[in-house]
Amino acid sequence: MEQPTSAVGQQSARPTIVLPDDYQEFFTNSPELDRLGEMGEVRHYVRPSRDAEELLERLEEAEVLFCVRERTLLSAELLARLPELKLIALTGSACSHIDVEAATARGIPITTNPIMSVPAVAELAIGLMLAVLRRIPQRDRALRAGEWDQALGNELFGKTLGILGLGNIGRVVAHLGQAFGKRVLAWGPTLTSERAAEAGVRLVSMEELLRQADVVSLHLKVSPTTRGILGRQEIAWMKRSAILVNTARAELTDEQALAEALSAGHIAGAGLDVYLQEPLPATSPLLRLDNVVLSPHVGWITRETTHRFGEGTVQNIANWLRGAPTNVVNPAALRAR
Repeated sequence: MEQPTSAVGQQSARPTIVLPDDYQEFFTNSPELDRLGEMGEVRHYVRPSRDAEELLERLEEAEVLFCVRERTLLSAELLARLPELKLIALTGSACSHIDVEAATARGIPITTNPIMSVPAVAELAIGLMLAVLRRIPQRDRALRAGEWDQALGNELFGKTLGILGLGNIGRVVAHLGQAFGKRVLAWGPTLTSERAAEAGVRLVSMEELLRQADVVSLHLKVSPTTRGILGRQEIAWMKRSAILVNTARAELTDEQALAEALSAGHIAGAGLDVYLQEPLPATSPLLRLDNVVLSPHVGWITRETTHRFGEGTVQNIANWLRGAPTNVVNPAALRAR
């Protein structure tokens, strides 16, 4: 078994707190880790588990899990093998990697950090729009290769922006888009005209949005109703001059249909931060397309977001330890326990 990189506090009366997946060492030498060490014995792992058994070895004594985003899959089967586990504290807000029903039945509350990564993801969405329209990465590569590429690009200013999902991130993207003089349209499965008006945008049908928008930006959560919501037919509704930006989840799109549309020129370009398989495999057709700007799922990865994630997660753990849990997504677990 790999030894954890740190084990702060050895008093057995204190809870064992496990960080199983800090692969970029966001929390190494951080004040958040020091504060955790004041609460219990901290076991901090900075490389992926080799297999399921090694992961179980890391987790089996944990009373508290401090999980970075969605890296560690917590299935019902795995949870059943963690008899000591009493709290799952997530740095992010998504729970798609956890069997929430199983955790609830076992009396294990799950805490999240809502809106912590909103500024970072919204900024990257705007950055990808600019990068695709002005072909910034392609011009950089050409210049380094000795070429002087001055082909025409496109402006973001004054374009029609269509936002699918006007939640916390979508609202900030709408606000930033309006600073570029953009007309903003929005659609969401539960979005109302009142909420759209509060954000200064116009609620339209998804088809109207896709047909009118020059830039389509995805900010929906993945659910049974949104999975694959941007399929072959929906992509066909988009203008040939339009671009798509996805900083949400790849499961919202038909990735193969998107690659085909980009290759055939049915849409002009895309800026993508999320993929069905991560890391993106070398065989992905997206890597061969010159009208696509790719980033490796870094929408949330900034120093500021990481600091907020750490602070919020540690505070959730501290609140739970003193009997006043916060940001619990499955409150029924508290009653089950």
